[in-house]
Formats: sequence, structure tokens, C-alpha cells
Amino acid sequence: MRVIAYTQKCIASGSCALTCPQVFDQRDTDGTVQVINEHPSLNLLEKVRMAVDLCPAQVFSLEDEENQAELTVLEDDREV
Repeated sequence: MRVIAYTQKCIASGSCALTCPQVFDQRDTDGTVQVINEHPSLNLLEKVRMAVDLCPAQVFSLEDEENQAELTVLEDDREV
């Protein structure tokens, strides 16, 4: 599974960082989402999914959800 964080949509609520601090943090400059672990363990899959679901700004996109053999989390700073 691949998770993409569209940073331009982020409202800096911090819910992702609170839900899954092993993968997400907030930038010091503006508080937007920052991916700190691009290849987290599959043990964190549920926490990552919860962070995606709880995001009030819906900044995350899930791709290749059927592939549960690997987890990749990326940032994308383009406007969507």
C-alpha cells in the first residue's frame, strides 16, 4: 500500500502525528504534516490507516490498497 500526504492541503491539526508518531510529525515552520518514516513496518498499518481516516483536511490518498505486503508513505507538496 502507498499513502501520499498532500502537504498543501494540510491545516496543521496534528491528528496524524498524534495518531501515528512513528510515521508522521509536524514541520516546525508551519505545522503541516511531515513524513518521518517512508517505509514503516507493516505492524503500523492500522495506525497509519487510522491517521488517514482521522485527518480533518483529508490530505491523504491511498493507492494500491490490496498490496498489504509493503507500506510506503510519501509527501507530495503539489496543490491538488
